[in-house]
Parts: sequence; structure tokens; C-alpha cells
Amino acid sequence: MLINYLKVAVRSMLRNKILAAINIAGLAIGLTAAILIYMWVQDELGYDRFHEHADDIYRVVETQFYTGEPFYVSLTPGALAAKLKSDYPEVVNAVRVQGWEGVGRETLRYGDNAFIQKKILFADTGFFEMFSFPFLKGVPEKALADPNSIVMTESAAAKYFQDEDPIGKSLIVNAQLSFQVTGIIEDIPDNSHLQFDCVVPFETLRTAYGYRNIDFWSPNSYHTYIQLQKGFPFRSLEEKIMHLIQEFVPQENTMEFHLQPMTDIHLYSGNKYLGDVAGNGDILYVRLCSLIAVIIILIACINYMNLATARSGNRAREIGMRKVVGARKGAIVRQFMGEALIFALIAFVVSLVFVELLLPVFNNLSQKNLSLDVQTNIGFYGQMLLIALVTGVISGSYPALYLSSFRPIHVLKGTLVSGRKGAFVRKCLVVLQFSLSVILIIGTVVVHYQLQYVHNKKLGLDRENLVYVRLQREAWTRYDALKSRLLELSSVAAVTRTSELPLNISSSDARFQWEGKDPLDNILFHTISVDADYADVFKMEVMEGRFFAEGFFGDSNAVVVNEEAAKIIGEGKSVIGKTIQGQGQPSPVIGVLKNFHFKPLQTKIEPLFMFFQPGGIMVIRVNPGNIKTTLSALEESYKEIVPEIPFEYGFVDEDYDNMYRVIERMGELFNYLSVLAIFVSCLGLFGLASYITEKRTKEIGVRKAYSASVTDIVLLLSRQFLKWVLIANVIAWPIAYIAAKRWLQTFAYRTDIGVEIFVLTTLGAFVIALITISWQTIKAARGNPVDSLRYE
Repeated sequence: MLINYLKVAVRSMLRNKILAAINIAGLAIGLTAAILIYMWVQDELGYDRFHEHADDIYRVVETQFYTGEPFYVSLTPGALAAKLKSDYPEVVNAVRVQGWEGVGRETLRYGDNAFIQKKILFADTGFFEMFSFPFLKGVPEKALADPNSIVMTESAAAKYFQDEDPIGKSLIVNAQLSFQVTGIIEDIPDNSHLQFDCVVPFETLRTAYGYRNIDFWSPNSYHTYIQLQKGFPFRSLEEKIMHLIQEFVPQENTMEFHLQPMTDIHLYSGNKYLGDVAGNGDILYVRLCSLIAVIIILIACINYMNLATARSGNRAREIGMRKVVGARKGAIVRQFMGEALIFALIAFVVSLVFVELLLPVFNNLSQKNLSLDVQTNIGFYGQMLLIALVTGVISGSYPALYLSSFRPIHVLKGTLVSGRKGAFVRKCLVVLQFSLSVILIIGTVVVHYQLQYVHNKKLGLDRENLVYVRLQREAWTRYDALKSRLLELSSVAAVTRTSELPLNISSSDARFQWEGKDPLDNILFHTISVDADYADVFKMEVMEGRFFAEGFFGDSNAVVVNEEAAKIIGEGKSVIGKTIQGQGQPSPVIGVLKNFHFKPLQTKIEPLFMFFQPGGIMVIRVNPGNIKTTLSALEESYKEIVPEIPFEYGFVDEDYDNMYRVIERMGELFNYLSVLAIFVSCLGLFGLASYITEKRTKEIGVRKAYSASVTDIVLLLSRQFLKWVLIANVIAWPIAYIAAKRWLQTFAYRTDIGVEIFVLTTLGAFVIALITISWQTIKAARGNPVDSLRYE
């Protein structure tokens, strides 16, 4: 019987080649999109799960409260890790990690090979016992035991030592310190939130860099990770340590410790935790992409259902004969479900070919390194096959039930008609298809509008033509000579230095006092160190008073504030001359800068204090022109002053754009997925239009015999399709509006959802639908009425 079903299915496909091609193409495209998205989602969800103790490792984070509002911080005091490990038996291990910015960008040299190493972590000795980074050479437990030891990744070691055995060799750091290589580990997987090339002992911060607060309860400067006993409920420990800080710093009554599962860091941290540069994923996009994959698969399934039921009359006699000779309803259902599964399996094989062809483009778009390697993905293929089978079951379910319900007496007497019910279901399915497609299109347009808004938004500063260099120790001490040399270049307009780029300032303090401050107010102010040229380099506007100036007596203790800070400390009055009391000497306010965005647009502008102090980042405003020539001149001048340090630079505008790179990638991905959804919907619409024009062939012939024009016939045949598309748009509008509005609310500054988005989407849907059905309708309308009237 199964062989008979297979033969019938193959014959049906060969008899209706166009219909079969449309079904296979629709299912294959749907499965291709679903497989690509599934691979991306699995990679995102798989972050940090390669560690042996992944489910038992947590990062300690803080929730601070200022004027009643929560403020999330990923940094903790240096004394916390030792306290947790010694006093709480459920804590198996605890380590501190520091490095991503500031310290952690060092010049390493071995022989003639010298590089600025950007990814250096400072970690406690238990780091490699907690985290499963496989060692190629060395012993994990002893690798960081010596304060002058260093562990490197395989790629980093090859860069310095080439073919030599690195173990026991010494690297010179900043021309002063010597570190001995004690271990080589495999390169860090892409799906690790901890990305580094080298690890040195945490104690080095004290012995080599003079950090005196690594064992203090203030300030919050380090990331703390803990490993709990296997399966221990972390909420129990969280309740115990939530207010631990008050035991050592009684005045910190607005701060709580919380535990964040390590496997949540990548997807649940983006733009949430101050001091966190690790969590650059977003669970929202994982959910959206998963939903889109389901939508595209559903659209493909609807295509199959529509075309299968529309052609039901052609299979009616076959079904009638099977029932006459004793076939039960269940057997008929199995037959048509089997046909749907055959289509799905063929589509699955085709989709694997498509995926292999599209993977390079998809990897470039998503910044991943995904592959279809059978050896490493055998379980993945099983999961994909399951998705294909489920797709086949969904596709074949309604047609199987519908076709198996035919009564043989009606079929064999020739009185079978499709009936209003079948036509109504097909219309509903077409409307659902286009509704889903329109929702995707509107969402894509809104993402595009928001990205345009972000790029065109006036930030209160000029980010163009700015080159920055992170100063190493040697360059720091020779800054004045370096600045003078750079200013001699005709391509350089101005030079400044600062502690942080004004893109995502993280330094903050809530302990500032001023006359008239309400003792109950607990307000967090962001802080940044700048020099006298800072406002000119970034082209910021002084609203009141003046900016810092070289040679002004007292500016070293002064402070410049932004408008937001002036509103808070001035309460509507001028703040010039008002004194701010911080940790050191009182600081008089000498100027107020116009508000500028120093964080991503997801965040409102917050109060900011600027202090006149040297910073470790040099920013150079260059004149517009040949950027390659300018960079060559900058590098040549830099090497004249600091020949022993490699010249490495960045562009402020590129860093700004990179803050929104995840959104941009998602926007591009939505573009492609929307096109796929529309294409699959149009395949179904094309097949349905072909069927309907075929069924109305005699009607068209009669109308043409009575002098109906080609235009009249085309309008007659197109009207019902366009009506379905209009209904689909009306259904999609409110759903798309609510979804887009909720997404835009994640931005403090956002574009508006204008009526034109919906109008243009509707017109686009009409044009696409009209183009899809026009070939069939025009062909039918231009046919010879004699042939149409003879049609059987």
C-alpha cells in the first residue's frame, strides 16, 4: 500500500509539474529561512554553555537606587570574591576579572615582535578551574600561581613566538615588566562572552600597577564570578548576600547584590549594566527571529494547503474510487499526509543546498561562523529533519482531512462541488499569508526609520573626522611633545585627551554635595576627565560661563557641567560659581555645556560633571580630505615621539555606528526575511491565480464573446485577489503598530510611526500582488474565446 501511495504521489507531481514546483519551492524557501535562523538562534542560546560548570557559574551584579530609580552595574568591590568564598559554603569558587578597558591594553614585546595587546584579562588564580578553556600546554591549576606569569591563546602565542615553544619564554610588557609564559590555551570560542588573548594574575594590578583598592569594599571596579555547588538554587544565596555591602559600607543603603546566571550574560545584558561590554546580544531579537522563522514556515504551509484544496476536484474521482473499493477515511488521510511529507522531504533536501550556498552571505550578515559540517552537526541534522517532517504534517493536515471527507456517491455522479466552505477557507488562508507578510514589511520599515533617525540625530557634538589613540604609558608621559608635533601637520585641526570617549561614559558617583541639596536626594552623576581643548575638538556649545583654559589659575579644581546637571544643582538658577564637593577639594562650577548624548539613544541624557584632569585617550580632529594620507602623516609623527609603541587608532564615528551594529544587522536580516516571506506568499498567489483562471476559462470565453475587453477581464479576475490583500493589510496594521511601538520604547529617543508607513506598505502589497497575478490574468484575458468555449 505504501508503494502504491508513493507511485500515486509521484504521478500526481509529474502530472502537475508547475503546481509541484511551486509547492516544493515554497516549502524549500521556508525551510531555508527556518534552518538559517535556527542555526543563528542555537548559536546565540549556546553562549558560554561549553564550560563544564556553566549551569553553576554566576556573575555578581549590583542594583543601585537613585531617586527611586534602579541603576544596574556589572562591577563590584574587590573584597567581595574572597568574602563569598570564605563565608558561604555553597560557593565552590570565586574569582575577580578585570581588563576590557584601561588596563588590559598593553604593549607586549618578544624580541623584535611588539604589539598593543587589547584583550588582556587580569584574573584570580582559580580562573581556569572555574572556566573550561582547554589547555594545550601548561597546568590550569598552577598557570596563574606566579604573579609574573601569563597564559596566552594559541593564536596570540603564534603571533609573538612563531614556531618556538612559548612555555618558559618571557614577554616584556610596556618596556618595564617581564611575564613568563606558563600556559597555552585553545583560541576562545566565538560564543564566549569572555573574549581575551592573554590572562595574567589579578595580583599584578597591585604589584605592578599600584592598584591599592583590589581588596577594598569601595569602589565598584571589578567583575566577580562565583561557582556554586552543583544544582544549588542561586536565589537562596542571593537572598543572603543582597544587603551584604551594608555590613562593610553602612552608608551604601541603596545598593543590592544580585546573581546573574553566566548563560544569561550574552542575551540579557545589552545596554543594561554599567561597565558591561560583554553582553552584546539581545533576547528580544532571538525571539523575534524565531517568530519570523515560524511565520515563514507557516506561510509556506498555507501555500501547500491552498493549492492542494484548490485542486481537490482533480483528485475527487480517485478518492471516490478508493472509497468504493473499501478505503476508509484514515487510509485516505494517510495517503495525502504521505504526499505532503514527500513534498516536505524533497524541499528539505533542496533547502540544504540553498543553506550551503547562502551560509557565507548569512555569516557575513550575522557576524557568525556557522557551518553545516556533518561531523559536528549530526544532532542538528536530526533536528532539521524533524522540523521538515513537522512542516509536512502541518502542510498536509488540512488537505488530507478536507479531501478525505468527499462522499463517493457525489464524486462518481459528478455532482461534487467545492462549496463555499472550501473557498472561504482558501480566502482566509491567503489573507493570513499576506497579513503575516505585511507585518514583517512594516516591522522592517520601522527598524530602517529608527536607524536613519539614529544616524541623523543631532548629538550635541560633532563625531565626524575624529581619530583617537589609546595612550600607552610611554606615550602618556610624552603627550605634550606628541601633541605639539601633531599640530604641526596641516591635516590636523586640534588635539585633546580624555578619560573616555563621549559615546558611552561609564564613570559615575553619587557622593557629590552642594549648597541647598536635599539630604534625602541620592543622585548619580556621570564623570569624565578632559583638557582645555575638549570642547573645541568635539565642537560642543557652551551655554553659560566658559570651558576650561590652559593657564587659568584654579581650573585644575573646577568643574564644567551639562544642562541636565545644571537643572539639578541650580534648581532653575545660574550655577556658575556654585561649589561642588566631591571626594577631593571643593570644585567651583565655571561653565555649562549644552546637553549632548554621551550614551546610546536607548538612554536619556543624564547629569554629567567634567573635571580638568589628564586622560588616557588622545582624540585628534583632522581636516576633511584624503584620510589615507592623513593617517600616514599621523603615524609618522607618532613614531617620531614614541617609536617603541605601535600606532593603533580608531574613528569616533565608526565606534558610534558600532553601538547600533546589532540593530543594523537585525534590520538587514529582517529585510531579507521579509522579501522571502513576500516571495513565498506570491508563489501561492500565483498558483491560486493559475487555478482560478483555469476554472473560469469558459466564463472568460462567454464574456469575450459578448465584447468584454482585456481590461474588463483583467479587472474581473484581479478584483478578488486585491480585495484579499486589502483585508490582509487592515488586519496587519494594528498588530504591526503595537509590535513596532513596543520595540521603539526600548529607545529613549525614537522616530515616530507615521501613517505613510502603512500607506506605502499597502500600496507595495497591492503592486506585488498585481504583478504576481497579472501574467495569468492577462494570458487568460487575451486568449481566443473560441478555445475558451471549447475548454473542458
